[in-house]
Amino acid sequence: MAKRMLSYGSSGEDVKELQKALNNAGYSLDVDGKFGTKTKTAVKSYQKSKGLSVDGIVGNNTWTSLAGSTKSNTNDKNQAVSTGNALSIKSPVEKNRPTYQKSESVISAEKSLGDWEQNKPESYNSKYSQEIENVLNSILNREKFSYNINADPLYNQYREQYVNNGKKAMFDTIANASALTGGYANSYAVSAGNQSYNNYLNNLNEIALDLYDRAYSAYQDEGKISLEKLGVLNDLDKSDYAKYRDVLNDYYKNGEYLLKKVSDMSESEYERFLDEVKSFENDREYNYQKYLDEIDKQQFYDELNFSKDKFRQELEFKKAEVERDQKNKDRSYNLSVSKSNSSGGSGNKNKTTSTTNTQATIMPKTYQQFVYLTGNSGILTEREFYAKPNSKKKYGSYENYIKEMFYKYGNTSNKE
Repeated sequence: MAKRMLSYGSSGEDVKELQKALNNAGYSLDVDGKFGTKTKTAVKSYQKSKGLSVDGIVGNNTWTSLAGSTKSNTNDKNQAVSTGNALSIKSPVEKNRPTYQKSESVISAEKSLGDWEQNKPESYNSKYSQEIENVLNSILNREKFSYNINADPLYNQYREQYVNNGKKAMFDTIANASALTGGYANSYAVSAGNQSYNNYLNNLNEIALDLYDRAYSAYQDEGKISLEKLGVLNDLDKSDYAKYRDVLNDYYKNGEYLLKKVSDMSESEYERFLDEVKSFENDREYNYQKYLDEIDKQQFYDELNFSKDKFRQELEFKKAEVERDQKNKDRSYNLSVSKSNSSGGSGNKNKTTSTTNTQATIMPKTYQQFVYLTGNSGILTEREFYAKPNSKKKYGSYENYIKEMFYKYGNTSNKE
């Protein structure tokens, strides 16, 4: 089944598969499923190393090459990438990415915070609430004052006493009055006796009023005692609640302290962790870029060697061609001399030998060819040449510039 064509900006599982295949080929990419700059650079480097079209686009040819490379290099992530000669450059060894781990101090602080949460004071429960409720109910539901004098035992005692004393006084008065009249009762004596009886009863009425006042005073005192008792109970309850609030405030203050301690320690540690991650990313970026630079540098020398080999082959071919031409010319010259001698001509017998150089002058066309022929690497590369407007204006093209430099610095004898 053909793979999906991938390019810069692609994403998904296919990109992850691509990144894994490139890592197996010696690269070091994050397998995140995003075709970014690093992935594109690695693709182009791989295409260049395999002689593929260097466009950074992963099509059938690149997929096929990666599949073959993966099969042969599954366990060799440090395989060198080259254009013909194996590179000695190894993929940078990546350290383990830092992971956040809580320190013993933070763990201990979190445990203290957990213990604090488990020891929260229970809700306030008044030990006086039932007693307060009973007293309050007795006050609110107290019957109104009422006094039944006939139900008062003390009054009944006084009444019996006063009635008996009144009767006795009445009889004594009647007897005394009758004695004055010769022992016979009369109306005066009866009237005086009734008067004495009534006097005693009047005194009983005064005692009844006093007993009523005393009963009402006792009712009032009982109410005051209940109110005072309620006040005492409320004061005791307020005191206990104040103590509970102090304990609760201390509890929450301690919790705030523990929470701030955990928060500060965790934040400080996590900031250090982020710094470690940042340092790790910077080091990895630096090492990977250095790795890519080394690859580019090695590839440059590989290309230079390849160009040398190719140029050497062209040079050998042209030398052989010149030698063949020279042999043909010598053969033609000898043949003409032989014909002249056989015909008796007086041709010049001194053999005029051509001083043709058997080494053809080969003009370099690239920077690599120039360096190979002259051993001089101090001229401009093609990229540097076109980066300077004056150079193009002066020489017209890089090939003309190479010729001028060759005439100026080059050795007329070609180097093998």
